[in-house]
Amino acid sequence: MTAQPSDRGSFWIAALCLLVVSVSNGMINSGLAVYDEVLLEHLDTTIAPLKLRDSITFLGSSAFVLLAGLWGDRRGTKRLLVAGLALLSLVYLIYPLTRSLPEVYGLHLLCALVLACAGNMTAIVTAAHAMPDRTGLAIGMAVAGTSVGGMFMPPLAAYLISSLGWQTAMQVQAAIPLMVLMLVFWLLPARAGRRYKETATADVTQPLSGVFRNRAFYTVTLAASLTYYSALSLFSHLFLYLRSLDIETQSAALGMSTLAGCALAGKLIVGHLSDRLPFDNFFRAQMALMLFGVTGIAMGGGWVWLAIGIAGFGWGGLHALYNIVLVRLFGLAVAGRVNSTVSVAEAIGGATGIAVTGWLADSAGYPVALAVAAACCATALLLVFATPTQDRDSFHSKSVK
Repeated sequence: MTAQPSDRGSFWIAALCLLVVSVSNGMINSGLAVYDEVLLEHLDTTIAPLKLRDSITFLGSSAFVLLAGLWGDRRGTKRLLVAGLALLSLVYLIYPLTRSLPEVYGLHLLCALVLACAGNMTAIVTAAHAMPDRTGLAIGMAVAGTSVGGMFMPPLAAYLISSLGWQTAMQVQAAIPLMVLMLVFWLLPARAGRRYKETATADVTQPLSGVFRNRAFYTVTLAASLTYYSALSLFSHLFLYLRSLDIETQSAALGMSTLAGCALAGKLIVGHLSDRLPFDNFFRAQMALMLFGVTGIAMGGGWVWLAIGIAGFGWGGLHALYNIVLVRLFGLAVAGRVNSTVSVAEAIGGATGIAVTGWLADSAGYPVALAVAAACCATALLLVFATPTQDRDSFHSKSVK
């Protein structure tokens, strides 16, 4: 019988997951956005074709993440994390050598592999298995990495670009994932992400076929997809949107850090409280906050900075809750497969949001593009109100009737 890690060791596994996601998501989702202005000039293109690269990343990850989820459930997640971090370093080394959009698109297929191997889903499963009695806190810590990376990567990239030039800046940043890779290799247990034998019978879980027959699974998944449309539109386009408002480069990068920092607060606070309080009110309040914030950002003006903070906090809480509710409803035994399936819908929604927002920005301007994102939030809010997020025991009792 394999012993579970100690509480202290489990916490540090979750903390390591936070660090991995900070680097992988931070360098791909937020850090690359600061390079957009120089890449527009370097590649002689417009917003929509450039931003198509991000859609390729998330659509590609939606395919790769299913395989990663199956691998993680059966063989653990350590090898996935190591492979993803190695690929991320390679992407940043090669990126400055690109000369055309097709070459950039090819690199972003590698970014899709990075997110599948060392992104949210793998980190969530690793952290949740390490802390099975405190999954809310564990998942909250794992998904907090996206915000931590979003806080620090944009200012770091902006500073390196101004100091070294964009090509050298990217190659310097390539060392970051390699350093985290070494930590994962030496500190993460070989069985990380695999279900421990003594919890196999204690974790009564609905069969996977039953999950896919439940209406709540589909409404939550659709709401998550629409939410990701809005969230990834913000993270991908906020820098260029703020620059279009004549906000200078460092302040625009700070805007991205503000969005990520407030999202971090939302993830940690809501993730912590979710172990103690009901889900329904959190879901509805967080969705309403995000809707209010995205609408305020689209309106611009003097309230844009406050709106960025509100949208960030709302998104942060939602990011944690969407993952936590799946584990609470369906259990840890199928966590990799369920979370990876929902990740497909989230990636499709996010990829569509990035591409459509770019196209609308070129054709109608960013206010119109972000208004569409706000409409997606409103639809997701209606779905959240229509979907009681009861606990797993209640779900089982209803599904067997």
